[in-house]
Amino acid sequence: MGTLFAILALLFLTLMVGLPLIEKYSTEKSPEELNKIAGWITPLMIIMIFAMAARYFFT
Repeated sequence: MGTLFAILALLFLTLMVGLPLIEKYSTEKSPEELNKIAGWITPLMIIMIFAMAARYFFT
């Protein structure tokens, strides 16, 4: 049980420190970059669903 609390505390600390740093030093994305990234989301989600189904049915 102590290990679980240690992991949760580490994750919480990382979020409390990392998130402000990411917000401070990240750059604003242009609409073209956002559209390029959005084009990858659907195919990756489909691949993930097939991988999860294969893992469920074959293990």
